[in-house]
Amino acid sequence: MQASQPSISGTRDYAGDDAVALQTARDAIAATLRRYAYAAIDPPILESSSPFLNRSGEDIRRQMYIFPDPGGREVCLRPELTIPVCRAYLRQLHPVADAREKSPKRQARLSYFGPAFTYESTSDGRYRQFYQAGAEFIGAQSRESADAEILAAALDALEATGLAEALVEIGDVEIRNAFIDQLPIGERSKTRIRRITLRNQKDTRIGPAVSAPQTAAFEASNEFGELASLLASVEPGKAELLIREVFALADVRHVGGRTPEEIVERLTSRTAQQAEPISAELIQGVMALLNIRAKPEAAFKAIRDHFRTFRIASIDPVLERCETRLRYVNAYRQRPVALQFNVGLRRGLEYYTGFLFEIFAKNLMQIGHLCGGGRYDNLLEGLGADASIPAVGFGIGLDRLLLALQKAQTPVSSAMRAPQALVVAAGMNGHEECIRVSVTLRDAGWSVELDSSERDERNALSYAAKRKIPYVVFAGAGKSKNGQVRIRRLNDRTDQLIALTFLESYAKGESAAGSPGKKS
Repeated sequence: MQASQPSISGTRDYAGDDAVALQTARDAIAATLRRYAYAAIDPPILESSSPFLNRSGEDIRRQMYIFPDPGGREVCLRPELTIPVCRAYLRQLHPVADAREKSPKRQARLSYFGPAFTYESTSDGRYRQFYQAGAEFIGAQSRESADAEILAAALDALEATGLAEALVEIGDVEIRNAFIDQLPIGERSKTRIRRITLRNQKDTRIGPAVSAPQTAAFEASNEFGELASLLASVEPGKAELLIREVFALADVRHVGGRTPEEIVERLTSRTAQQAEPISAELIQGVMALLNIRAKPEAAFKAIRDHFRTFRIASIDPVLERCETRLRYVNAYRQRPVALQFNVGLRRGLEYYTGFLFEIFAKNLMQIGHLCGGGRYDNLLEGLGADASIPAVGFGIGLDRLLLALQKAQTPVSSAMRAPQALVVAAGMNGHEECIRVSVTLRDAGWSVELDSSERDERNALSYAAKRKIPYVVFAGAGKSKNGQVRIRRLNDRTDQLIALTFLESYAKGESAAGSPGKKS
């Protein structure tokens, strides 16, 4: 017998209960976002690579699946869904400017679900093809209000899937930018430091630079180090021409996720500048700021003290916006959420401009964050809008979420996916009547499993109990009377004979009385 073909590394098959759990989580999240008035959008998996290469940053560009299509265009499998949703918004929903209004904006709440692809190290809950569900709130002028709504919607969506306890980390890019912008160093060094602080924590190289007084220690990547050294010996006016000719001869379209134009600019700028000295005190100041991580009130005090220590202008306007945002979040919550403020929080995407957050399963921090998001007010302008458009959103990693629910042994997922009724033929020739009964119950809003295995009554009841199906409906000949079905409620083990003409009303009444299977 020929062995089955193995799956591609970093992918997994969702089948059986796993597939049902994935669909259940998706449905629970979608239902929650509908209650927040988010409309569904479904952008294509195949996208142009350039928006991601230009806007996402180093962490994403190194891991993208990029390839030429048969027509010679450079395309990619989408590595995330925020940029595709924003592109679709600009194409489908953003009004065209006219003479009376320079930059019209249309507010939109959009939700999505689908696979995304990044080539990264794999582990449980982390795959190269993974599923994301999320939402984007575009065009809201009240930023703090929109931020709070997005975080509240994300928490409600996770709770709807069965996540019992969440831990939330929040931050704000504006805080570290305000500090770096006022350091007594050149703009080029500020840019490099700022770029590094935006990168994912595991890749940040500020730590080792504390002992190095030169800005060169801050370089985010040294992938072109040897070539840059070689070009430094070339006449400045000829360096760019040399690089372009080499790429043209080799038919280079991208290297490490960079376009040839980006590589040329990066190399020539590197050879044209000398490293600017930065004092260890300033480097340590950046590190100390990024290390502030505490409950919001304590974090805000530490941030204010830190700015005063370095004689940097007041950070109060930014922190006041943070405090307003938190008041709005608390107004959404019926019960408090475990929350801490982390100045060093960074999402690994360069397009974030302000508010950031990540949500973890409490006591399962080793899995990593289940949901992350933030504000990206400049992204849509970079994608073609005529002006900046405020926007904020989140994405839930469903693979990681399902792993967290499994490890927490959350019972709600199995209860949610169980049908409300099992319809079984009471005799040998009752399948046609079972079909009619199933249709009636589904019309009443119940989820129904129609038995097709010809189980006897004992096996049918055992199967329903194992699956936690609250009702078993016996239809057809046998113990039931003409024009009636017999319904067994498993929670109290009682039987009822219900007329077929009254079956839909009965089902609706049971649903109205509470969860199916409970006494009314």
